[in-house]
Amino acid sequence: MFDAFKNESFRLHAMLFCTINDFLAYGNLSGYSVKGHRACPICEDKTSYEQLKHGRKIVYLGHRRFLKKYHMYCRLKKAFNGYQEHDICPTPLSGVEIYEKIKNVNVTSGKMKKK
Repeated sequence: MFDAFKNESFRLHAMLFCTINDFLAYGNLSGYSVKGHRACPICEDKTSYEQLKHGRKIVYLGHRRFLKKYHMYCRLKKAFNGYQEHDICPTPLSGVEIYEKIKNVNVTSGKMKKK
């Protein structure tokens, strides 16, 4: 960065703390894959998905499990995928669990050179 007042350059370290954005932008900012069978950052391995029969698209189901247990939408079949929702929502990872997942991640800043 350049400090116009002191007329000198300096190295600035910054961290993105909080954003409000859509799911695709979330993937771009965080580096998390928002496509495929494990697209949900909360559910991860328990992501409820289904691959369409006549195509390669993946649709994500099971979003009603985040509602209260006896919510009226959980019983509806016709308005959704033909099934009632009885699953419970997964518990978010604790700080210790998240640390265990990322402690060995090697982060390099700056642009990567093409081989």
